[in-house]
Amino acid sequence: MKKTALLMLICLAFLLSTMSITASASEKAATPSLKSISFKNAKITEEFSPSKHDYTLVLDDAKVTPTLDDYEIEGEANLFVNWIYDSTRHQTGAKVTLVYENGTQIYDFNYDNVHYYEENGNNYLRAVMCNLGVVYPEITNSTDDYVIFIPSDLTELEISAATQDVSAYCDLPKNISLTSEQELDIPIVVTASNGEKRVYSFSVKRTDKTCKEFTNAIRQGNTESLVRNEIFYQRPEFLIIVCSAAGALILILLLVRIGKRITIEVGDGDETEFFDAPTEETEE
Repeated sequence: MKKTALLMLICLAFLLSTMSITASASEKAATPSLKSISFKNAKITEEFSPSKHDYTLVLDDAKVTPTLDDYEIEGEANLFVNWIYDSTRHQTGAKVTLVYENGTQIYDFNYDNVHYYEENGNNYLRAVMCNLGVVYPEITNSTDDYVIFIPSDLTELEISAATQDVSAYCDLPKNISLTSEQELDIPIVVTASNGEKRVYSFSVKRTDKTCKEFTNAIRQGNTESLVRNEIFYQRPEFLIIVCSAAGALILILLLVRIGKRITIEVGDGDETEFFDAPTEETEE
């Protein structure tokens, strides 16, 4: 009897330890990881590994801010980039955060050859990132007004911005709490190394997509689908439809007017009507 009880206890202990190991392995396998990443205007000097979190970036152009180029994530997670400045407001690197349901992983990329101190008037933005948002249109030097499309149920908006020139500095609200259905305008001020400022305006607009739909589309690289309906009025297709409708309406109005003129001119005032012509009996 004692042997049987002891055997059962041993089996139970073995079963519990096996379940613990399996659960631990399953949890580890389910943790998302950043498999690869690359930057525009920069190269990572070391071979990237998900388990290594500190890297060195060599800039192709030492005066230009590097921006995110491509990346691969294993598992369900979002990627967010912040550009790092020292106490003198000089750009020193980029911090990449992998955000998932149960935690985060941070990767630091420090510049190796950045050029700090040449004064110039370059106060343009190079890129703007959001935790869950799409900036429209693409950042260029031709306009200072943009729209950030966000999910219908988003309550926390996180923003980061990169200047074109590594010597410039960017002032912006980085974390914004939103009430239900709230929309607002966000100013971003870029100060060049010579002190000249440029103010950008970003209008935050909600779409009919949820946070889950946004996340899935971003993971698939299909951000255009998130704002297709919202920006349709600005697309060439919409202009073609509007111009066609306006042209058709003008043509109809012209045809109606021409038709009225023809109807009026059919009856000539100098022509004797058939029933008004004199008969032989009348002449007698």
